[in-house]
Amino acid sequence: MSKKVLVAMSGGVDSSVAAYKMLEKGFDVVGVTLKLFDGPTQFIDDARKVAEKLGIEWYYADYSSHFKEVISYFINSYRKGETPNPCAFCNKNAKFVYLFNEMQKNKAEMIVTGHYAKVVEKDGLKYIGKAKNLKKDQSYYLALLDNFQVNLLYFPHGDVESKDEVRELANKIGLKVASKKDSQEVCFLCGKDYREFLKERIDSKRFKKGYLIYNGKKMRQHEGIEFFTIGQRRGLGLNYHEPLYVTNIDANSGNVYLAKKDNVFKRCVKLKNVNIINERKRIFKAKAKIRYRMEEADCMVEILPENKAIILFDEPQFAPTKGQVVAIYQDDLVLGGGFIYDVF
Repeated sequence: MSKKVLVAMSGGVDSSVAAYKMLEKGFDVVGVTLKLFDGPTQFIDDARKVAEKLGIEWYYADYSSHFKEVISYFINSYRKGETPNPCAFCNKNAKFVYLFNEMQKNKAEMIVTGHYAKVVEKDGLKYIGKAKNLKKDQSYYLALLDNFQVNLLYFPHGDVESKDEVRELANKIGLKVASKKDSQEVCFLCGKDYREFLKERIDSKRFKKGYLIYNGKKMRQHEGIEFFTIGQRRGLGLNYHEPLYVTNIDANSGNVYLAKKDNVFKRCVKLKNVNIINERKRIFKAKAKIRYRMEEADCMVEILPENKAIILFDEPQFAPTKGQVVAIYQDDLVLGGGFIYDVF
């Protein structure tokens, strides 16, 4: 009897081809599409048609009422002057929790997704690893997953050379989603700028207004701290003779503090809600990055009680920000990650 696997099918080309690959490997494949928020539902129909084409069992599960916690986290982070990472938060607290629920319902043994990443076994232990296609690598967004979750996962695109390879295979087997555009990074924004999204969700009278301040001087009044992030240079509405950057956002006063670029670099961050895959020494050398589109940087990691940690980078990093997710790496393997709650 073949092993049953649950494939998360988003209606896109990556998850569709992932389902096909598992079928080709001889697995008993069940596809599930998660409805997470109110919005366009074409993706559900796309996933259903792919399942029909592949001849696999498929259904969709509505988790939109549960997913509100992710949207609340996103909004509240900006209201606290922090920068959220909804994709990493969702993977840890929502998406893979929902998929585990569905895996149990189907008595499946493994969860499969179209992420560009790997599950790598080293010394008898499993880790999230970087995809071969580093341009598409999504291991950063999976850094908060714990041992239990990692041990249930499989990513068929881990060794894919390029996205073109996935599209070519989709074309070859006659999937209409072969040329479908890549999905938006933050799914529930539906292509909108996050500021536009916040304006739709928050009463204009409730935005935390204050002043842009540089060298102790009020430069101008602003419409809300929700519209600023640490390290921001554009869109400040100032006509100053040299570039200024956001260095601090005070959620209490509503003031946003500016400085020259050199003042935005910091070496040390404190993390909370830290997830470390498998046991480590209390202090160890590693690499880490504070946002998706950056190279990892050398650092020292100190594990603290209460799921906290301190990361000291060898070189100052640009604009580490409260709320951001830090992913910790060693030899292309994800050792874990956490949320920044202090910077110095």
